[in-house]
Amino acid sequence: MTDALDRRGFLAGAGAAAALFGLTACGAAEEPAPQGATRTVEGAFGPVAVPVDPQRVVATDFYTTYALLDVGYTVVGTAQATVGGVLPEYQQAYDTIPKVGSTVDLNYETIAAQRPDLILGTLVPNLPADLAQRLGAIAPALLFPAGGSPGTWRERAVRTADAVGRGAEMEQVKAAYEKHAQDIATRYAEVLGRTRWGLVRGGQEGTALVDLPNSWSGVVLGAVGARLTAFAEGKEGASAPLSYEELGTLADCDVVLHLADTRGGVDQNTRRMLDAPTFRALPAVAAGRLFPLPNYYVSHYRQGDAVLTELEGVLGGLS
Repeated sequence: MTDALDRRGFLAGAGAAAALFGLTACGAAEEPAPQGATRTVEGAFGPVAVPVDPQRVVATDFYTTYALLDVGYTVVGTAQATVGGVLPEYQQAYDTIPKVGSTVDLNYETIAAQRPDLILGTLVPNLPADLAQRLGAIAPALLFPAGGSPGTWRERAVRTADAVGRGAEMEQVKAAYEKHAQDIATRYAEVLGRTRWGLVRGGQEGTALVDLPNSWSGVVLGAVGARLTAFAEGKEGASAPLSYEELGTLADCDVVLHLADTRGGVDQNTRRMLDAPTFRALPAVAAGRLFPLPNYYVSHYRQGDAVLTELEGVLGGLS
């Protein structure tokens, strides 16, 4: 998958997100944790004793970094973003964080140089077999299971925030996202009831990928009650391929949303799909109901909320 502020404070992007979601300061009336206090959290490699109030966290992926920015927490090191791009509000914050390699090719010396008291991330595929030992030699390493599909970003965001003592803030972020989704579902119930949607992106040459209910944005469409194309129903995983010759399968779609990065850019594979005659012949496309979907690769709640806002715009035009 793709693309110098105090790490405990709100930076420009995170502060905007906090304002949007109505976060309130917390902890002022709480007793501070004793220095060196730990608690046990279950991770992908078993239980890990983590600091109650970690001060220097390194993220082994970028999903974790984004989820923590949603609650105003900035890590001291992060894996390089490789898909989809960074939420524009978070770009400045992300750029200032030292990079510790890619999600599947971490630089352990660079991680150690950040002097972490906690290493936090996701156990994605293709990581080295001795990862737990190598990270654990630097600091307590808590990696959560990937969960089998990209749509598990919601559960991982909650667990990630809890690991750094920001669980209450994340619950507020989650509740605001869910309220936004429910508001859309209620206001546009009639339109949603008569509309089918396609989530598509380009695959290898001659192939399109249709994203499924448990995909990055699929779970966001599901949150508002949007029905995906019948082709997507009952399938497991993130996506299913169609050859260009098979694109007529999506003729039941009333609206088609295609992959775009966080700034609206379209990759070469998706551009090739968009130009295919069989794609242009789809009824929704021919009728002008084809829309780019920035933040397509949703990986945290603030990004999910951005997709909800995009959906509101589309639905408003269909009413």
